[in-house]
Amino acid sequence: MTGIEKLKAFAKSPHHAWLGLLTLGAGIATVSGIGIIAGLSAYALGWIYLPDSRLFKRWLDGRSRQDDQARLRDFLYQRRLIYDGLRSSTRDRYDRLAAEIGSLQAEFQRDPRLDPAIVRQRSERLSNLAWTYLRLLHTGEMLDRFIESEDPADIERKIDAMEQELAAIDPGSRPGLAESLTSRLSSLKTRLEKRHGANESRDLTRSEQERISELVKLFRADHLASRDATSLSHEIDGAASQLDRTRDWLSALEFDSSPSDIPDELTAAAPLEVGQ
Repeated sequence: MTGIEKLKAFAKSPHHAWLGLLTLGAGIATVSGIGIIAGLSAYALGWIYLPDSRLFKRWLDGRSRQDDQARLRDFLYQRRLIYDGLRSSTRDRYDRLAAEIGSLQAEFQRDPRLDPAIVRQRSERLSNLAWTYLRLLHTGEMLDRFIESEDPADIERKIDAMEQELAAIDPGSRPGLAESLTSRLSSLKTRLEKRHGANESRDLTRSEQERISELVKLFRADHLASRDATSLSHEIDGAASQLDRTRDWLSALEFDSSPSDIPDELTAAAPLEVGQ
């Protein structure tokens, strides 16, 4: 927290309220010029010393923990909504990956070659992979539903018929109808473009789902086979960096309605299991 942020927090804290009451309030209550000046001086000194006091810092730490817990509860609620909206077979896929990641994290914790900092870093990276995987599952189902609801052959037939109808109309004699047909034709072409784009997005979504699943299996194999227990950290970091691009792509995709602004430290703090 910067100095400005600390002062802003102090201004909204109960410590500031008590400072004002005990200094300015007491000075005004004396109904004397000296008392008011003394109160103002004490109030100014409070602004200098209290924001750096242990008492205020403890309050700040406590409020920060409460804010973190509130953000985590909100994220868990949003994640549960996404999870519950999936088909049962898709939820099973997430549960299997979460169990694999949880098992691998437990192996890291039991490995005497790893210090706690490395274990924590790896576990956080893997937890973030689980959240990205859930988002991909959710987006994949949204794309499936859209694709199932749009028949491109039927849209193409409607476009052909409407183009023929529009060509047979003299715009000068029936401008209202021509304008209406042109607008409808534009909408149909937009739907067709979205349908074709949805196919490509679904293929990429499925590929990224498989990539995460295979990465977790690869991490387990490399951890068990490697003599250098720390070398795997570079692989996990590299994979996480690549998947950052996947998350950026998801955020820009209109079919992804999952929250995209969740900090990594928050998703890492969430338990892997969603259904329990």
